[in-house]
Amino acid sequence: MKVSSAKLSPLLRSDVQGLILAELFMTPDELFSISHLADFAGTSLPTAMREVDRLLDGQLVIQKTVGRARFIQANKLHLLFDAVSQIVAFSYGPAAVLPPLLLGLDGIDQAYLFGVWAARLSRQTAATPKEVDLLLIGNVSRIEASRAAAKAEEILGREVNVQFATSLEWQRAESDFVREVKANPLVELQLIP
Repeated sequence: MKVSSAKLSPLLRSDVQGLILAELFMTPDELFSISHLADFAGTSLPTAMREVDRLLDGQLVIQKTVGRARFIQANKLHLLFDAVSQIVAFSYGPAAVLPPLLLGLDGIDQAYLFGVWAARLSRQTAATPKEVDLLLIGNVSRIEASRAAAKAEEILGREVNVQFATSLEWQRAESDFVREVKANPLVELQLIP
């Protein structure tokens, strides 16, 4: 499988590598299966295995085995851990940081990244995203959502602009805002624990 070059960070080889690094380095205490990392990065299992093997060779991650299963975790003792975390947080971090922060919000049905970040990831713009645009679908408390966005801003080092739509507004797509968002690139955030 041919992997395209990275669009969100010129320091990384590919978007797949960036997303795998984001999942690992944004939650460094977690262990992840390679199949989970492949699903998260939207790639094949063999491609994810190659990326993980490169990271293992560089000692940026550690591997723990349980039977025949391999679990991968960021190596917090690596001298470049903080630097890699910062690069990944700024570029691919929103996809990994936001889902756990949104997971506990009452009334949330779906969440999407949109705007320049999503457009750049889908190769529709060359603009560098200055902030992260987040759309929450459902009847979500704006106060709770603002708290989650503030936590994400601390981790990502950039502003998170939160927009809201009810499930009915999203489904009907009658407003100009919803129609415009749906007509442009979206990255759905997985809110499954």
